[in-house]
Amino acid sequence: MLVDEAGRNWVGHFDEHPSGIRSWSTTGQPIWTSDGADIPGLFDCYALNVSGATAWACTYTDFPLVEIRPDRPEQPVRVWANQVRGAKIVAVHGDQVAFCGGYGEENDRLAHGKLTESSVEPTDVGRASRIYVQAEPFTAWGVFDLSS
Repeated sequence: MLVDEAGRNWVGHFDEHPSGIRSWSTTGQPIWTSDGADIPGLFDCYALNVSGATAWACTYTDFPLVEIRPDRPEQPVRVWANQVRGAKIVAVHGDQVAFCGGYGEENDRLAHGKLTESSVEPTDVGRASRIYVQAEPFTAWGVFDLSS
């Protein structure tokens, strides 16, 4: 559960009925629900974050990056295909996205991506104390190790 800057409550439900994402006003009035929203494979909300009036989520089973803006009635939901599976944390700034977590050995993964028109394109990955970075011209990887 998170509260955005306007005081709206956001909840990502999982393994419960109803599953999905919902928002309420400061007085408890429903503002938005994922019921009927075109979010592929929405059974659990693995990652949820809010910024201003926007909620961001990654949902199980397809793990798209989902932008939810109830204040934009003409297109309240926007979806980007995403290759990062199982992230428990998501943060977005402009066209930059960071994901943290994953399944099994990737539970301590930090992945960075860039938003394109329809997908999140991976750019950097990290695991344990290391962050692997690839910058243009994308011919070599750099490694930052926090333990050294």
